[in-house]
Amino acid sequence: MSIMNPSWPAWECRDQTEQAEAYYNHHLRAKNRRLQAENQALKRLLRQNNVEWQSQPKGKAPSPSRRVTRSTTNQFSPPPLLPVEIQLGILYYALQSPHPIVDPLTKSRLDRMLPHEKSKRPNIAIHFLATCRAFLYEGNRMLWSNNTFLFTSPATLKHFAELDSCYRHQVQHVTLRLIARFYDDEDRVHRLPRTYHSSLRGPVKLTIQRRPKEKTLARRGFRAYAWYQLVDYLEALLPPHNPDLAAASNWTASNSSHTVPYPRLLPLLESLRIDFVNFTDDLFQYPPPQLHDLASHQLGCMLNELILTGVPTDECGTRVTTELSGLLKDEGLLLDHGPVMVGRTNGLRPLTYDEPDNYSYKVVRAMPLPPQHQLFDDMHHRHDVVDFPPAPPDEGEPPFSMYHSCRTIWKKVPLKPGASDEKRVWKLFDRISGLPWDDVQLDATMFDDLDDEEGPMVCENCGDIHPGALLPDELMDLYDDEP
Repeated sequence: MSIMNPSWPAWECRDQTEQAEAYYNHHLRAKNRRLQAENQALKRLLRQNNVEWQSQPKGKAPSPSRRVTRSTTNQFSPPPLLPVEIQLGILYYALQSPHPIVDPLTKSRLDRMLPHEKSKRPNIAIHFLATCRAFLYEGNRMLWSNNTFLFTSPATLKHFAELDSCYRHQVQHVTLRLIARFYDDEDRVHRLPRTYHSSLRGPVKLTIQRRPKEKTLARRGFRAYAWYQLVDYLEALLPPHNPDLAAASNWTASNSSHTVPYPRLLPLLESLRIDFVNFTDDLFQYPPPQLHDLASHQLGCMLNELILTGVPTDECGTRVTTELSGLLKDEGLLLDHGPVMVGRTNGLRPLTYDEPDNYSYKVVRAMPLPPQHQLFDDMHHRHDVVDFPPAPPDEGEPPFSMYHSCRTIWKKVPLKPGASDEKRVWKLFDRISGLPWDDVQLDATMFDDLDDEEGPMVCENCGDIHPGALLPDELMDLYDDEP
């Protein structure tokens, strides 16, 4: 039995056994939908013929021979009614969970949940929705708009399309938990190195799904479902099929000009967090080309904020981060954090940091520049064909800074993953490089006093004098001389 990682990097794959299991379970859900439709049709037929399809137990009336007292009369009298505003206020707080709802509409798997998520179920009084039609209508709207949701597999995110589109339109933030899965057809141990996180006392043994050696030309050896899992998550965010919209558009093969674009799974999604679990350096190969097409084109420019945790720091992880930045709008905020959890044989375990600020921040495509200025921020995919609106500015009044100009932009950033909006702080960013101003201040202002005879440098972009003024075209070659 070999130890450590002689077979790294792992081949990227979608495991056939798990794909077959997912297909089987999907077939059962389709059969369940057909049975539900048949049941509704039978109920409708009974109602049309004035036949009660459900026997409702009637309350026992007081016997005439019994003595009528205050207790017996209160038993059958309706309770006092509260004002509608108070009822809706109670409903609002009763349907709001203090924790993210894990895998809504599906049964969660315990091996994909943290210990506190297993013990702290969402404290939601869901039975309010069965009280009356008014509570059902108002409660559904509050339930899906007032809570945040966490998905632990692409299948659970795809199943979210079963929810009516009017409720999916209200979801503005979700968290995707991407747990790398590993397979091997040999009896060997693979471990995460101790450098995965500073709190680890030693290497962590990975959970490996043993697969038999098949007499085929398929890939053998150590395999992983990692980047393909990310691709499947992004594909689940694509527009699902909407039969009502298809009927309304009156689409035919001969007349396709009347088609209406299908909305995405979450059309008003503003912020997305992706937690990468058990992703370490030199463990995976490069991501498939579908990642660029999904992140930078089909789902490009849709988010105001993207939070990534646990992305590897090697060249492969840097490429994935760059590709995922295509999801952001211009002036969108990209936050990269170290791993916040680790997957062990007995489940997930959280990881903590001694320092509160472990983020690396960046604002992508924050300054439109002419073609001759392509040396700035050229790593992020620019969209010149369609004019997309930039990310809206954060609410509130930022503090005063002498460095605030056309070159800088204020953003509210969290100090740790999962922090609320009240715990965010203002940070000044450089529009050109996208990095925090404190990190690039010396490089940005090095040419401000280039010409002592003519005075401070005038910004080529706005015409004002400010720190970090953009140089005219004839002086842009000075940046090329820098080592």
